[in-house]
Amino acid sequence: MAILMCLTVCFLGSSLLDAHVQLSGFILGLSGIPCQGSQSIEIFFFLRPVKALILEGPQDQNNFRHLALPILFSLILLVLIHRWIPLTRTFVTCLIIMLCATAAKIFFNPSFHLTSAEYEQIWLRGEFLVWILLPWISALIFILTIPSLFRGLAWGLLLQIYAVFWSAIRLAFCLGVFRYSGILFLPLLWFCLGILFDLVYLLAFYSFALRLTMKQVMGERESWQS
Repeated sequence: MAILMCLTVCFLGSSLLDAHVQLSGFILGLSGIPCQGSQSIEIFFFLRPVKALILEGPQDQNNFRHLALPILFSLILLVLIHRWIPLTRTFVTCLIIMLCATAAKIFFNPSFHLTSAEYEQIWLRGEFLVWILLPWISALIFILTIPSLFRGLAWGLLLQIYAVFWSAIRLAFCLGVFRYSGILFLPLLWFCLGILFDLVYLLAFYSFALRLTMKQVMGERESWQS
């Protein structure tokens, strides 16, 4: 079953990516962020090119003087989180390092430029690999742990659909940030909302499915004892 779902994702990959980009564009339109058109990008050799959204960043996105205030406020916020929430210190330290590295790149190389289409290409490549792996992960955490085969398959299919939908929302948010702040926060957002966030909702799905299964098992046990 995992092989069949994986082959289906590969076969419908171009259509899924097109729907993903269109949904991101729709969300940006609802937010009042205009797109200047589209550009063909290649994701993988076995998929046809995808029409990526084109968004223009701020005119002075590589002007370090205009970015100094957002960088300062972001660093202060991260340092406060680092101080107030001890459990997040390792993660927040990584974010601080990434933000400082991006700021240094802008400062020492103002000509460096990353377009929205290039960022979408990076994002979609990572997400498509996640979509290919999800059927195998679903087979392990749902089909093998949930007593009902039908419910395990349903949870796996729901997870696959949610992965595409939620990824489009996160990409739209990242592109919206790019529209107003340029490339400054893009590496940090990719690290927080990219593949790392896929792991978060995967664990959430597993916990929710396991909780419902335990409730069902306990209910059947109580009815059998009575």
